[in-house]
Amino acid sequence: MLLKRVSIRCCYLTLLVLLAMTNVLHASTPEKGMFLVADEQLKDPRFSNGVILLIQHNAQGSAGLVVNRGSRLSLSAILPKDSILTGDGGTLSYGGPVDPNTLLALVKVRNHPPEPADEVVEGLYVTGVGVLDEWVDFSTEVVSYRTFVGYTGWAAGQLGTEIQRGDWSVLQADAESVLTGDQGQLWERLRETLPK
Repeated sequence: MLLKRVSIRCCYLTLLVLLAMTNVLHASTPEKGMFLVADEQLKDPRFSNGVILLIQHNAQGSAGLVVNRGSRLSLSAILPKDSILTGDGGTLSYGGPVDPNTLLALVKVRNHPPEPADEVVEGLYVTGVGVLDEWVDFSTEVVSYRTFVGYTGWAAGQLGTEIQRGDWSVLQADAESVLTGDQGQLWERLRETLPK
């Protein structure tokens, strides 16, 4: 009888450990709409103290935007003078080292996003800067937006390897953190939420 109770307790403890491990694994599994928070020891200067919003993660690979770095370029320097984005006081952020000719926008809308656009986080869409600039409903639909030059990218399986190595922590993203003006403190704030 005692052996049976010990066996049941061992099975129960094993089940609890497995459930806890599942939660830990889920927390480190990257998905579109999650933040990658750089580890303090990450040596690559392009990503040191970086926070990346994953805008794509599938069997073909992953892509993201660095959301806590400004760009040395101004938006008005690269867009036509009649652009609604430059007249709106829009700024440009460094999205990553891949394809510096790519201009992307993250936009929070009231009801309907521009076409084409892909929802990344609830109510927050990624699209091309040109799409956003030519969108006839811009003034009535846009709540807030940010523009990015370049993006980050990983081949299939590469990001998983970097996460296992400890280069990145994975956290659920939210539109407010992406769009607010405290980008300089975002990395520190997110690091504080990570388990020690």
